[in-house]
Amino acid sequence: MYHRRSTPGILTIPALAAVAVALAGTPVEAQAGPKILTPPRPADTASRAATRPATTTVTSASAPVVTRPGGPVAQPAPATAAPTIPQSALLDSIRELVFRNLLEKDRAGFATLASAFCLGLSTNDFKKASAPIDRADPPEAMVRRLASPRTPARRASTCTFTANASPTRSVTGRPLLYSVGAITMTSSERAEAAAGFNYDGYSAGGFTFSVERSDSAWVVKQWRMEWTAKPNAP
Repeated sequence: MYHRRSTPGILTIPALAAVAVALAGTPVEAQAGPKILTPPRPADTASRAATRPATTTVTSASAPVVTRPGGPVAQPAPATAAPTIPQSALLDSIRELVFRNLLEKDRAGFATLASAFCLGLSTNDFKKASAPIDRADPPEAMVRRLASPRTPARRASTCTFTANASPTRSVTGRPLLYSVGAITMTSSERAEAAAGFNYDGYSAGGFTFSVERSDSAWVVKQWRMEWTAKPNAP
């Protein structure tokens, strides 16, 4: 019987079939070579910075600065709080007396020209010119008692003042501001009260009133002008 000699290195048909059967039973993962895992691309930091919200840098309690893409933007400072004025029935009775004396005696000399009579309270001693002057409104009941047809007084907060009043502007028609400031009790029957006036930047001055209690009422014993000048504004 004749047999064909097998050549070394060449797989016969039966051998190829055996290899195919063996590969068929092997998982696909085992047949494939090792995988190369590519790490995810890092986030685009430039685009993230462009969409990042503005951050606030506070340089002081009253003037925050907001940093924006176009540069820092200063924010307006909050309004100044009203001064704390000492309150008592005794002090109010002295204040009302001084206001009445200022209005009726026209201590500023502008009552016949004023467009409005504005009343304010202050903690200033009015010994010398100072700007700005702290100011708050007196009680509404006090203002009503002081108002008269000749001097229709009202609270200072309801008046409009012109800053840096022009020297060419007419003198008539300016609001006249009267302020009663610090009150010093020298005894239970005597006191000194500071007061000031400002004729809408045209003229201003300071006074000191000496008052005494007489028959359960306060009266002005004397007064003196501390200074007078032409400032910028009330």
